[in-house]
Amino acid sequence: MKNQFIAIKAIITLVIIYSNVISFAQNYSLFDSDDPLEITLVADVLSLIEDKSKEPKYAHGLLIHHLKDNKIDAFDIKVKARGNTRRLTDLCDFPPLKLNFKKNSLRNTVFEGQDKLKFVSQCQQNVEYKNYVLEEYLLYKTYNIFTEKSYKVRLVNITIKDIKLRIPSIEMTGFLIEDDKSLAKRIGSKSFEEIIYSQDTCTETSVDRLAMFQFMIGNTDWYINTKHNTDIFKNKEDGSLIPVPFDFDFAGVINTNYAVPSNEIPITKVKQRFFKGSCRDVEDLETTIDLFNKNRQEIFSLYTAFKYLPKYIIKKSLKYYSKFYNIINDTALADASFNHMCKPSPFVWNKIY
Repeated sequence: MKNQFIAIKAIITLVIIYSNVISFAQNYSLFDSDDPLEITLVADVLSLIEDKSKEPKYAHGLLIHHLKDNKIDAFDIKVKARGNTRRLTDLCDFPPLKLNFKKNSLRNTVFEGQDKLKFVSQCQQNVEYKNYVLEEYLLYKTYNIFTEKSYKVRLVNITIKDIKLRIPSIEMTGFLIEDDKSLAKRIGSKSFEEIIYSQDTCTETSVDRLAMFQFMIGNTDWYINTKHNTDIFKNKEDGSLIPVPFDFDFAGVINTNYAVPSNEIPITKVKQRFFKGSCRDVEDLETTIDLFNKNRQEIFSLYTAFKYLPKYIIKKSLKYYSKFYNIINDTALADASFNHMCKPSPFVWNKIY
């Protein structure tokens, strides 16, 4: 470990000497731009891939942010594998990561103010999985449209190099996710770690918004009360609880080849929609439906302007969303879709796409 750390320090020195520089001040934050970051990560990559322990440990690494005019910013960081499904199963070639920065080394860089960041990696190194990552990134950006109480994200093109040169360099596309502490500070809240027994402990508006969004994208891989793919934040002023979703790779709009619906709900394919919100009459959801109708054009524009996905995927996604809008604007379909949370319904679920 000591020799590895010395090697990384040596790389930092060489990078700085031969790159002509650490960059000058940048007046924007990490999540203020939609342009992909170009970065290189140097670490003990094989150890990251092979770490299947319950609590992965941090290892030293070097993160290089490539700027214009051959300038760079270089950071001595700690990095570890994270996640469960993608890390502990044979599904993925490379795990998601957590990057841990030294805050005092970030001044006047795009990472200023950051501490720990989640990195969502390509699960496998092929075009299909690259597109999955880009589609999931767009789902975070879509939820940003509805509320500031959501995780911000930033696209990344990354080259990953093994410090011991045991495996070839890995090039992939992924994205960084705002840290929960940063989100809490931004929205005037703090993370809520206590047990909640019902999603209705959270504010009605936030629950309806989250549930409607998950219904729109066809995602059932979440629960508020168990905090499954959902973080809870407590407003510092009034004590209200706000759920914030994450992890959307099981969404029907993406339809990954590994996604399966829960056995607890009556659907057989992830493309089928199932509403997991609270018991509401359609009239009670009118405000939420109005919110989604109001932002329809911005969502569609987000997708049509996104240049990193093939057009057929954009077209597929918008067709899927169009069916959602047909449902929420048709009284009979809306009632069948949402009212089942109040009472059993004979509606045939596999027709709700």
